[in-house]
Amino acid sequence: MLKILEEFDGKILPNVETERLNLRQRTIADAADIFTYASLPEVAYPAGFPPIEKIEDEVYYLEHVLPKSQAEQQLPSGYGIKLKGEDKMIGSVDFNHRHADDVLEIGYTLHPDYWGQGIVSEASAALIELGFTLLNLHKLELNCYDTNKQSQRVVEKLGFTLEARIRDRKDVQGNRCDDLRYGLLKSEWESAHG
Repeated sequence: MLKILEEFDGKILPNVETERLNLRQRTIADAADIFTYASLPEVAYPAGFPPIEKIEDEVYYLEHVLPKSQAEQQLPSGYGIKLKGEDKMIGSVDFNHRHADDVLEIGYTLHPDYWGQGIVSEASAALIELGFTLLNLHKLELNCYDTNKQSQRVVEKLGFTLEARIRDRKDVQGNRCDDLRYGLLKSEWESAHG
């Protein structure tokens, strides 16, 4: 069950609680926590970016790159993921690309210490719910590499449908793989959650 903790201002999504998680805006104070997982190759490469090399790079990203991207693409903010009762940022779930006025793409990362516990599914389900209810989106999309089996399981569990397989692309490391494109329509989500 999703608990919205404040009003939505049109840009900054309200902080929310799920059964096990607190989802809130990331700040500069979270840079060290984020660096602990964003610097790991097993997190960064599957998510589509090179590992962060210095904590200063994460600070710069939080201060400049993320806000600029959100403003340019008119994206609402996403979330940092925290377990209830803990003060450590362990991952993120975001709207990372706008494909149309009512079609956004989501993405996520998570510290490997927390893999396999359903945390990304729970956090993503909250973002999906906000996307379809608060933002009145028509569709959500998600891309992942075919080598990222964990991400494929998450999106399928969340009800997304594989819509396209772009064959023989290069990932961030230059390895050949397929780029998988998933989609979830608001009507499909409503049918599953009605």
